[in-house]
Amino acid sequence: MTRRLVTVLIVVAVLALAWSGGWFWLAGWAERNAAAVLADVAERGVSVDCPERDIVGFPFALRLACGKTAVAERNSGTTAELGGLTGGASVFAPMTAEIALDSPAHVESPLLEGPADIAWDNAAFDIGLGMSGPQDVSFDATGMLAEFALPGIAAPAVAAAQAGGTLAPSASGGTDASLTFTDLVVTADGATFPPVSGRAFGEISVPPRALLSGRAALQAPLSANGIDVFLESGEARLQALGDVSIDAEGIVDGTVTLRIAGTEALPGFIAALPPGRQQIGNAVAGAIFAFGQPTTLDGEPASEMVVQIERGIARIGMIEIAVPRLPL
Repeated sequence: MTRRLVTVLIVVAVLALAWSGGWFWLAGWAERNAAAVLADVAERGVSVDCPERDIVGFPFALRLACGKTAVAERNSGTTAELGGLTGGASVFAPMTAEIALDSPAHVESPLLEGPADIAWDNAAFDIGLGMSGPQDVSFDATGMLAEFALPGIAAPAVAAAQAGGTLAPSASGGTDASLTFTDLVVTADGATFPPVSGRAFGEISVPPRALLSGRAALQAPLSANGIDVFLESGEARLQALGDVSIDAEGIVDGTVTLRIAGTEALPGFIAALPPGRQQIGNAVAGAIFAFGQPTTLDGEPASEMVVQIERGIARIGMIEIAVPRLPL
């Protein structure tokens, strides 16, 4: 019995030494080839300046770690400066690249009205790989704060306790997109909106690579079909279902069905809105009470109404609300 145990221990020790030797050999190979990999990525349109490179992840993963990192995407003209990143794969998921990002980030892009500064506690991307390259992308972050620029709005910012999402090819050649968030708080024009938690799903009419490549790859009209958005703030809950499209001028068209539960909580929610937004909130609440039809949401009584959006004008019964343009 003792001899058998000793034999097993010797075998385990030999396997552990072989595994360790193999990992460090691969780490050395990865370190020698890191520059070539980054050069290949640059030829594909993404330049990554990765100083202070190191190979980490022993014993079950092989990852490249960088210090402060600069990233530039050629097609969209987007640049980002990151506190650092670590990316690679593990033996448990060899076809998934895991990228952890170190806070903060400074982003500049023609897609944005101005620079964006983003900070977080933890943030990571998972990229599913196929024979032809990346297939899908997912992200998850906690403790996020983003400050950016929007036309006509002073000092907009978004904070969230948690946020996550996915982009994956859809069966029809577009993108299945999802987003979840918890305790999302929007600040604009010196006022803070009540916290909202929720989720959103939909199919976008262009493939994931087009979404990630900037405006030049987007084709108008851009449509989002099968939209399913659920928002919750206090006792008030809202679900939006429908299809919308955006033309080359950024004008929105579509049909959206709204279901609202907890209408008794709406006055308190509206009272918490910035003064300049309370008028819109009161108009929407008035439309709900006037034109809403009885239904249920998550098994509870709710009101339902259909919103028709034509050339950027949303109509709820006799009420009209202008929808901001969303230029591509």
